[in-house]
Amino acid sequence: MVVRTLFTNISELVTVSAEGKQAKVGADLGNLNVHKNAAMLVSDTIEWIGESHEIQHIIDTNNDVTVVNCRNKCIIPGFVDSHTHIVFAGNRSNEFARRLQGVTYQQIASEGGGILATMRAVRQSSVEDLYNTGKQLALSALRYGTTTIEIKSGYGLSVEAELNQLKAIKKLQQELPVRIVSTFLGAHDFPPEYHANREQYIDILINQMIPHVAEEGLAEYCDVFADTGYYTIEQSRRILTAAQQAGLKLRVHADELTPFGAAELAAELHAHSADHLLYISQQGINAMRNAGTVATLLPGTAYTLRLQYAPARTMIDANNIIALATDCNPGSCFMENMQQVLSLACMNMKMSIEESLTAATLHGATALRRADSIGSLELGKQADFCILDTANYADLVYHFGVNHIQQVWIAGKQVV
Repeated sequence: MVVRTLFTNISELVTVSAEGKQAKVGADLGNLNVHKNAAMLVSDTIEWIGESHEIQHIIDTNNDVTVVNCRNKCIIPGFVDSHTHIVFAGNRSNEFARRLQGVTYQQIASEGGGILATMRAVRQSSVEDLYNTGKQLALSALRYGTTTIEIKSGYGLSVEAELNQLKAIKKLQQELPVRIVSTFLGAHDFPPEYHANREQYIDILINQMIPHVAEEGLAEYCDVFADTGYYTIEQSRRILTAAQQAGLKLRVHADELTPFGAAELAAELHAHSADHLLYISQQGINAMRNAGTVATLLPGTAYTLRLQYAPARTMIDANNIIALATDCNPGSCFMENMQQVLSLACMNMKMSIEESLTAATLHGATALRRADSIGSLELGKQADFCILDTANYADLVYHFGVNHIQQVWIAGKQVV
């Protein structure tokens, strides 16, 4: 039997509707399409949106519909967090304390810390250990309103350890209510055993890891950290091209630490998303816009590392597609709360509340190529949404530092 729920007297129903499109650019980015005193009927998908005075007809024509009164409540689409690293092991709080004392991220990495510190912990962990860490963080993100989350590998840096991370992600996909998208990031750094022979590790990536990941269906995407000290443009192109040929879709860690030209590479290869972009060039901005590559901005990482923020306003004015995500990871941004990302985007990247909410919902879905089914509240889309404890969506940023999520629904079922 189809279970239907009718939500009535919704103070603000924030649909973020793109009216058939999968992205909003320029001035349209801030158009949330808000309905006042609204009503919404859902099964696993959204079946009807209207005004509360129209509900009697809906009740009369739908047997056994459950009615939920949302007086003084706001409903928004579930957050789509399209960039995380939440399956890992170990703790790097000591590194965070050192950075506050003035030691740089690059200095710590050169000493064997950073990604390599987490790598050592991951290599000593079982799939179950990795699953348990990811489960805790995924469920916490869910309580903050995230209904879809992308999770990367990238802390194993060996065939066995990378596959263990991906197997843990697959177990999360199978057992948790939150929607999960898996990304292979074997090219996150070079493991110490191959620092003197980086080409040998790239050969393992291309000829062992990528084929194995693709054949077992362990990831949908492949990602590369293209930046100074990590993977060169030429190395990144080879890895990403091999992944593409194996049937994986592409994402890129781009221009986080230096103006490196990685955004241009992402556009050249028609990657679905290029992420970070703190040092993106104007040429990169233009190339990404022309290619339709989503610019996924991660203000929590700039905040944690005390770096400059990505030029969000420049990219918005250039009609780029802007998404927001947490980058939740153990080293440079240990935070799974998308509400906090909205606050950082508004206060430090000069985005409006409306722009940031679109970027954190519809455009997160666009970055994952799922905007046809999630990311906004439109007829026929999946019923993934959050009921806030406030009548006004602006309180998400205005009253910051608290959790405004009262209920979370995924595919028409209440999960929080």
